Amino acid sequence: MSALYRRVRPLTFAEVVGQEHVKEPLLRAIREGRLAQAYLFSGPRGVGKTTTARLLAMAVGCQGEERPCGACPHCQAVQKGSHPDVVEIDAASNNSVEDVRELRERILLAPLSAPKKVFILDEAHMLSKSAFNALLKTLEEPPPHVLFVFATTEPERMPPTILSRTQHYRFRRLTEEEIAGKLERILQTLGRRAEKEALLLVTRLADGAMRDAESLLDRLLLLEDPLTRAKVEEALGLPPKEALFGLAQALGEGRLKEALETARRLYGQGFAPRSLVGGLMEALREALYAAYGLPGRPLPLSPEALLSALTRLDEASERLGKRSDLLSLEAALLSAFAPTPKAQGETPRVQPPEPPLPEFDPLAPPPPPRREEGARPEPKGGEDLAPRFRAFLEALRPTLRAFVREARPEVVGSTLYLRFPESKAFHHKKAEEQKGALLPLAQEHFGVEEILLVLEKKSPEPVSPPPKPTPRTPAPAAPPKEDPEEAPKDEAPTEDPEARLHQITRLLGGRLLWVRRPKAPESEEPMSEDAIGGSGI
Repeated sequence: MSALYRRVRPLTFAEVVGQEHVKEPLLRAIREGRLAQAYLFSGPRGVGKTTTARLLAMAVGCQGEERPCGACPHCQAVQKGSHPDVVEIDAASNNSVEDVRELRERILLAPLSAPKKVFILDEAHMLSKSAFNALLKTLEEPPPHVLFVFATTEPERMPPTILSRTQHYRFRRLTEEEIAGKLERILQTLGRRAEKEALLLVTRLADGAMRDAESLLDRLLLLEDPLTRAKVEEALGLPPKEALFGLAQALGEGRLKEALETARRLYGQGFAPRSLVGGLMEALREALYAAYGLPGRPLPLSPEALLSALTRLDEASERLGKRSDLLSLEAALLSAFAPTPKAQGETPRVQPPEPPLPEFDPLAPPPPPRREEGARPEPKGGEDLAPRFRAFLEALRPTLRAFVREARPEVVGSTLYLRFPESKAFHHKKAEEQKGALLPLAQEHFGVEEILLVLEKKSPEPVSPPPKPTPRTPAPAAPPKEDPEEAPKDEAPTEDPEARLHQITRLLGGRLLWVRRPKAPESEEPMSEDAIGGSGI
């Protein structure tokens, strides 16, 4: 015997629970023969994507009056998965380029019995990028006898080129009432009975997925009639609801001894700490609903306290995933219901209000800059003129602004000095030609009576003399022959000329680069007759 969710799979669109926004346009397209070449069904698990794709494949070749009828041979063959013209592919395991090439070859074959060949690709987001690219051209211009249906839980992983070539339908989660109604019909068909509280617990655990609810019901059908909430909790290993409400009430009222004993008893019965925290959060959520007038079981706690406890338990649930023992459970429970200063009646410390910001006046002069402690006071002329100079430049014509922006402003008394560096002589000249246009704006922004444009000259920088080079020693000349007749004379000591030159250049603020030394005197020799050019006569 197959699973319950397979035995109760819908055979017509009328049996599909919910998803009215998907069923209506598909039924109209089937009636009018306006089916698209490709569809994309996306949504959470267990909400009817693959079922709707099979119903669409059944409707293509259905022989009944209301398509699909679910009773004709075509519909039964599709339902059993034996129809030759309906191909269902698991894209999670057939996601390579070779699989897509094989699919393209099968697409070229004409259908055997149905008007169209239907290809259903489940978990389509698992196809590789190369496989999507290989399928792109076929999907853009498929043969007229081919219909594609993609089903996926993650449409954001599908390439935009694929999404733009399909009709996209988003399936929503089912409500608890819709799932409970379907479960009641199944129980009536099977001749079984169940309490409403038990069915609501199953639908809450299914989290909007019909297949999950049917799988849980298939497991609970092994129990004796009638199905009660206590039996469902015991069969599924869930902590009892009454014990959880008692634990929440004890914690809320400050009866910590009783609360810790209850938590220890539930932990000893085999319930995981994370499961206990999750059940306690469900109890607090019902109490929060009741506090706001919705159906639920109230607790003697304010909505603020309930919301604070829910937030802390949610944070503790993540920590329990790493460490799950009794100590962690007790710490999570005590911290979740710890009294806050507001709950204890304490007045929280209020920060003094900040002074209001002054109103902004764009025409007011900027405030003087704050001077740090210990800093030397700036002179009056050292006021920051950048904001005023910026406004002064914005008031100028663009051509004149290009020249004046190279200057450095300085206010001395009632005179504005615009100092141009030596390299900006051209800008100084052009600004000087239009000085008449600058004076009114200078009076408006700087409050001066006169404006002067100065071209600064580059003052020579004092240069330290280079180290004294070592004088080259000339080649020793032959000592002159002393005349015995001449008496030796006392010669006065001579000063080094190079040192004297260095001293002179330092006084003049210059720099000595190179000194040309005189050549050493050569010894005179008598000229030969060949050099004279003659016979020597």
